[in-house]
Amino acid sequence: MVIEQGNKNRRFYILAGLVFLLTAWFSVGYNHFDEHFQVIEFAGLKLGLTEKANLPWEYACMMRPAFQPMVVYSVYKTISVTGCTNPFYIAFIIRLLAAMLAFISIHMIIRLYAPEITNRKLLYTFLLLSFFIWFVPYNSVRFSSETVAGRVFLIGLAWFFLRKRLKPVDYLITGFILGLAFITRYQVAFMILGFAAWLAVVRKSGFRNFTLFSSGIIAATMLGILIDRWFYGEWVLTSWNYFLQNILLDKAAGFGVSPWWYYIEQTFINAFPPLSLIYIMAVFLYFIFFPKDVMTWTIIPFLAIHFIIPHKEIRFLFPMIGFLPVMIIRTADLLLKKNGYEQLKHRVTRISFRIFWSLNFLMLLILIFRPADDQISLYKKLWDNYPSPANLYFTGDNPYHRAKVDIHYYKRNGLVFKQVDSLQRIKTSKDTINLVVTSKPILQTGKQFNPTLIYSTYPQWINRFNFNHWMDRTSFWYVYELKKPQVR
Repeated sequence: MVIEQGNKNRRFYILAGLVFLLTAWFSVGYNHFDEHFQVIEFAGLKLGLTEKANLPWEYACMMRPAFQPMVVYSVYKTISVTGCTNPFYIAFIIRLLAAMLAFISIHMIIRLYAPEITNRKLLYTFLLLSFFIWFVPYNSVRFSSETVAGRVFLIGLAWFFLRKRLKPVDYLITGFILGLAFITRYQVAFMILGFAAWLAVVRKSGFRNFTLFSSGIIAATMLGILIDRWFYGEWVLTSWNYFLQNILLDKAAGFGVSPWWYYIEQTFINAFPPLSLIYIMAVFLYFIFFPKDVMTWTIIPFLAIHFIIPHKEIRFLFPMIGFLPVMIIRTADLLLKKNGYEQLKHRVTRISFRIFWSLNFLMLLILIFRPADDQISLYKKLWDNYPSPANLYFTGDNPYHRAKVDIHYYKRNGLVFKQVDSLQRIKTSKDTINLVVTSKPILQTGKQFNPTLIYSTYPQWINRFNFNHWMDRTSFWYVYELKKPQVR
């Protein structure tokens, strides 16, 4: 095991654990709406925090697997035994569980591939890439279907190849683990099909072992059906409903369509050029250099179907993130074996390494401490400071209304939303706390109440740097507590 090779390797793990922990703490909120509304708000239905009418349209179509909502439900119920129902602490635990899952998958992949890396510098680069590519910790704490399914799949893959002597039961266990990835995110089916094809064509595993592998997948799928029965209250095949709604009825295309080269273009733009060019080249060179490798057989069908489907989002490729360090290092190692490892000592190579890691760690540092969603701080402020019933008035947008539905998980039951035409129509009450949320600071209110600023998205001193009126084009939230003016 690479972790047993010395104290230096252990320090990699300790530092990685600290980075993942800090990211889980600070990266509050979600990267995409589905990470929250299709998982946490779904769990909120079973927890009594929300109602069916408030859930996204996918709930009525019964097309989302309930495996992740079940996990959130179980975590919430377990922690609530201690008396803690603070949604922000529980969300942190959920992000921490996602980070632990990613950490385990990374460790297993390192154990699997590190022994074949003979060059020490490349080995340490592999460790660094595995834990510290700038988007890896941020992505690892996301309890999204893309991240969780990708990490579970990698664990299944590593489990299979780490067996010194494969037994028939290992095929069954591998199939079950990959099946868990499937009931987390159905698109992973194309990774599983690629792996199954590799077993049959390249490894020639035999009918018995292939049957056991398939049985494991079926067992996990049946478990998913049971969980869906618990969640939806009736027998339902959510995988079929997902295919029906998004593919046959083409509802996914309603969220936008993109050309086949979208993923190449957007990966280059979003993965921080020029670093992104390395990731793109490594993947395609890997396919060329390792045509019979299991990762090639696994990823190509997954990529192909995503290139074909009209609706594309960069997050759909997140299940591939765990493969990336292996593909980069094995490709680099193969090229260096052909051309000589002494190239690592060249001045240009050393400078390139320094530039890469300087840019990488700069981005990493930003993402460790940056919230995934800035509005979570608003929800937390109201949760922490107003446990008793309160009215929240707004004239424009409701900050709790996101993606056409309301966020209930981070809202206290006593917080009541009230939309008004203007601030002058607000009538304060002595018996209830009255709050108003606006996108602009309150400058004039008349004599009916005294507004006290209790929250703003950014510190007030930012106003001094409103060059070219950039603040007018930026989303800001201000929350005021309204009090009756004292009569002298």
